[in-house]
Amino acid sequence: MQRTSFIATAWSVVLGLGIGASQAQKIDVERELTMRLGFTAAEVAQARGGKAVAKLLPTKDGAEIGVVAAVRMNAKADRLVYWFKEIANFRKAAELGLSRRISDEPQIGDFGDLSLDSDELAALKKCRPGNCDLLIGDKGIQQFQALDWKAADVARRANLLLREMFLGYARAYLKGGDEALGAIHNDKTPRVRANDFRQLLSQSRGLYDLAAPLAGYLEGFPTAALPESEQFLYWGKGGAGPDASISLHQLVFYHPSGGDVFIVDKQLYASRYVEAAVTVVSMASAPTGDGFYAVVGSRARSSSLNGMGARLLRGKVEKATRETAAMYLDWLRASLANSN
Repeated sequence: MQRTSFIATAWSVVLGLGIGASQAQKIDVERELTMRLGFTAAEVAQARGGKAVAKLLPTKDGAEIGVVAAVRMNAKADRLVYWFKEIANFRKAAELGLSRRISDEPQIGDFGDLSLDSDELAALKKCRPGNCDLLIGDKGIQQFQALDWKAADVARRANLLLREMFLGYARAYLKGGDEALGAIHNDKTPRVRANDFRQLLSQSRGLYDLAAPLAGYLEGFPTAALPESEQFLYWGKGGAGPDASISLHQLVFYHPSGGDVFIVDKQLYASRYVEAAVTVVSMASAPTGDGFYAVVGSRARSSSLNGMGARLLRGKVEKATRETAAMYLDWLRASLANSN
């Protein structure tokens, strides 16, 4: 599968979504597609027939991009939930690179096979606060600056530092939530990660309307509670050379009694391209009772898409995002059908 570097990073997050109900009620998914998401009757018919349809979502500013896609799958929804829980195998099958689930109490061993390639090492060597090709904070930049880049074992030391940095992010998030993740300082103005995520979540009004407890949990983690749910962290690395990106994610599974299943993939950190991203996943039963709908909705923020000079890039990214959303849903539908 050929993807642009931005899309490869964003779609390491996006592989499903949906709609469900905050009151644990079954909904008419086709009506929601039409009334809430703007699908035409022809697009709903296409999705019902097993061919994915993807549409761009309205966004607040030029740095944000959103997509929604839908397809009916003739399979059991719990099979898809199982796949997501086996995240390393799932991402490998989707050609999204290496990933590992992180222990409930994160340990350095969880990151034992996380490593930097030569392009990433070269970028880190040149990093300075306000001028860095990678999205790391001032503390991280200072730590990499302190390495002896002429030493024969500098790659080993840099990899150890990277693993310790990711371990610190994981532990900090589980203890203090978004606020504990700090700021990105790859350009002149630092960007607070918590602010980027809040902006994305504020645009996801459908999530508040249809699954308010889940939205509140994402906003208030770790102090907020969400009964009938489970969560874990994982890291991933996708791409190669200058396109490589290392990311940290939270996966949340929510299945209220009598309601539809939700999965949320929340990007906590990425080393390139995307400052924040969130995907909500649910499997809503088809009105006919034959299979379920996977409806994909994801939003991401990238400063590289902002400004007049980025207009051409944005057009290309929007086109690739829409096409990639449909491609992955079609791949997922076929894969589930073959596993039955």
